[in-house]
Amino acid sequence: MTRAHGIEWAVVVLLAAAIAAWLPLSAGYFGWSWDALNHHVYLGLVAEHPRWDLDVLAASVQTYQYPYAYWPVYRLSLLSGSGAWLGAAWAGMQGALVAMPVWCVSLRLLRENDDGNGNGNGNGADVGWPAVAQRAAACALAFMSFVVLAGMVTTASDILAAVPLLWAVAVSLGSPQTLGRAFASAALWGMAVALKLSNAFFLPLLVAWWWQRQRPHLPLQRALALAAGATLGFGLLYAPWGWSLWRHTGNPFYPYLNWVFHAG
Repeated sequence: MTRAHGIEWAVVVLLAAAIAAWLPLSAGYFGWSWDALNHHVYLGLVAEHPRWDLDVLAASVQTYQYPYAYWPVYRLSLLSGSGAWLGAAWAGMQGALVAMPVWCVSLRLLRENDDGNGNGNGNGADVGWPAVAQRAAACALAFMSFVVLAGMVTTASDILAAVPLLWAVAVSLGSPQTLGRAFASAALWGMAVALKLSNAFFLPLLVAWWWQRQRPHLPLQRALALAAGATLGFGLLYAPWGWSLWRHTGNPFYPYLNWVFHAG
């Protein structure tokens, strides 16, 4: 990535943060959903101050949900000040974090004069104004979904959980397609799953991308790199919460998979 790319990336990230922050400011408030009152803030509290000895199903089954992604919401809820400005801080942070990998994806997908291996031809065509405009339009399009915009101005963790998943896509699109890159993309996917278990459903897409289509089977080395990366990424991020669940329930994924761990 050239210096011009770095400047473009920084501008896109700052603009995304500013636009996301403007959403709650324009509304004049930051909404608190039933989920926020039921378990979002509670989980953030648990992330900082475990309450195993005090609470029993305080937020129904969500009591056992991975709590650390909700810690920023909990800390913001303790601050004094306008709800709109607190919401702007939360939304702006999410906008910036999402824009980083989204721009990298657009750079990989919209390179001009590509040689077929993800590399430009070196004449600077991919830093010209037409290319910059294309990448800016791609980033803007990525943010135009109502689901994305609504997610940024709520207390849900879906946007944060998607950040490592987006980085996994960005890494996968890079070149050359080495085992190290496969390992890194799988590790990022594993982190996304730790943040939100439903991200596991994106595994087929990850495997399909790294499959060598000219072969009828996935190469063993690449399969091992994907498995090792996903296991390490998930394990590193999920370990603190999984260990707590294991100690108190006998199941690191409680209330799921009780039939495997024979947890009550």
